Amino acid sequence: MSLYPDDLPSLDCHAHIAPDVTPAQINALAGAVVFAVTRTPAEAAFAGRRQDSTLVWGSGVHPGVAAALRDFQPQQFSSTLRTHCLIGEVGLDRRGDLQRQTQVLTEVLAAAKDEPVLLSLHSTGRTGPLIDLLTTNPHPGAILHWFLGSPEERQQALDLGAYFSVNAAMPDEALATIPLHRLLPETDFPASRRATGAKLPGVTTPLEERLARLHRTTTPAIRRRLWQNLRELTTRTQVLDRLPEPVVDLILEA
Repeated sequence: MSLYPDDLPSLDCHAHIAPDVTPAQINALAGAVVFAVTRTPAEAAFAGRRQDSTLVWGSGVHPGVAAALRDFQPQQFSSTLRTHCLIGEVGLDRRGDLQRQTQVLTEVLAAAKDEPVLLSLHSTGRTGPLIDLLTTNPHPGAILHWFLGSPEERQQALDLGAYFSVNAAMPDEALATIPLHRLLPETDFPASRRATGAKLPGVTTPLEERLARLHRTTTPAIRRRLWQNLRELTTRTQVLDRLPEPVVDLILEA
């Protein structure tokens, strides 16, 4: 029997969780499914040894973290894709050397080519260069995290087939201009906890309520739609079978 929308747990497609998180801390998330991005190769290596039923761990090289860019090694990063079906957090950031960031992201996109992975892409202050790189190196699993680019850049991303992970700290005009079928929920915990209303990863109800108001529907309908969006994305990228079995069951029942 299919799950009703109220039975679906919260879904958080971009949050920061320490790789040494304890079972008790995971239990505090009340069953939320969280895509846990990492910032550095060292974090990703640690997370790659975990097996969690509701956490999907990413292999990340955060563009705003100088040590992550310094420690990045293309061959080592490629090897993490054997244990990670999520790449993130990666991208470009207004802080730091654009040339080095571009070099690293280009190598990340090269490693991801033809791989069954999702990519959570950061673009703060450098949305145009990010879209340019994604245009040159397209990937069906691209998810633009907290994207605040121009309408033209947003349309370019839509034309490329990208999805957008959005949170409750984003303005209504940004939320309303992205098609509902291309949206995924996120908290970016612990960033902007007051603005997002997320005291823990997985707390996406404030976002769902706003989306329900903007799209003139119910919160349960929004939650189901977001889970269905994840199903469509993970199916087309062949990521579905790489996810933890309990997450696959939820996706298929949404």
